[in-house]
Amino acid sequence: MSTINTSFRNGVFEIELNRPDKLNAANYELISDLAEAVKEAKQNPNVRTVLIYGNGKAFCSGGDLQDFGIDIAYPIEVMDFMKKGHEVTMGIYNMEKPVIAAVHGAAVGGGCNIALGCDLVIADDKAIFSEIFSKVGAIPDMGGLYFLPQKIGMHKAAELIFTGKKLTASEALELGLINEVVKEGMAIIKARELAMSLANGPTKALGMAKRILHQATNQPLETILELEAYAQAIIFQSRDFNEGRTAFTEKRAANFIGS
Repeated sequence: MSTINTSFRNGVFEIELNRPDKLNAANYELISDLAEAVKEAKQNPNVRTVLIYGNGKAFCSGGDLQDFGIDIAYPIEVMDFMKKGHEVTMGIYNMEKPVIAAVHGAAVGGGCNIALGCDLVIADDKAIFSEIFSKVGAIPDMGGLYFLPQKIGMHKAAELIFTGKKLTASEALELGLINEVVKEGMAIIKARELAMSLANGPTKALGMAKRILHQATNQPLETILELEAYAQAIIFQSRDFNEGRTAFTEKRAANFIGS
């Protein structure tokens, strides 16, 4: 996968967007390769956390407007391209493991929404976020029309989508779009530290919590309570819960193994 680099160590699966000469702009090849990498991370039982970042000067500058790698005059090819993007978005969303984005430089258009689709986002203080689509006469994709109103409310989401305005990392943090802002050049380092920490956590419990969190905004309280009870009944049978309970009693750090 020439447009994506992957590595795996100590439970952390790293995915690097690798079109640095194009600021990691997304074409059909990159989206297809990214979908395969996300699928690999999701299916590998030894992967406990996923980290996504960009090579070069940016996280991802959005779609490659000069060459999408398809003939955009044919709607069926555009749909196929979009469906590959859906594989990425749904793969990250449904993965019962924490997914972290480390953002530097531009995270705009589809690149912004790849980041927002992750569970946690660490950005350096020079990062820029934008739903830039309206500037080129398009609409958000990669889940932007879903994630934005959930994270910041309908009115603010509409503002960012209609205007295509750029947000600094600090502004994105203030809105609740991202989790932390660090010094320039430190996003990947900080996110890798977080990924390693989460990879040592109770993976099954984190995964079930993630699944229920994704339903919490569109389900009544009664349904969420039922899901919590069901999940807790399963988790209480896990080796990690047994270890966590024992470690708490013995007043020591728990040694979770992810099952």
